[in-house]
Amino acid sequence: MITQLGRRWWKTVKRLVVKTSNPDTLFEHMHEKGTSFYAKVGEELYKVVYFATNREIWFEGTLTDEQLKQLKDESTKAKSIQIDEFAGEIIVEE
Repeated sequence: MITQLGRRWWKTVKRLVVKTSNPDTLFEHMHEKGTSFYAKVGEELYKVVYFATNREIWFEGTLTDEQLKQLKDESTKAKSIQIDEFAGEIIVEE
């Protein structure tokens, strides 16, 4: 019965959206081909958005030097990233 409920639930889910401040979660889920942008939003604070076919990751938090290097290698730098949940848009300004 749980399997049947699980299957029905999964069919209704169109997209996975992860909102996190944990850099480990960010990097664990950026493995599939997708597009990511990052912007520095404070002294040591970064905002990252990652898009793939069926997932989005929204990250805002701090990164170690090693994590920042990895992010720069795998992502595009942006001037700003604005998330408008009401309109369902993410605006990235380069």
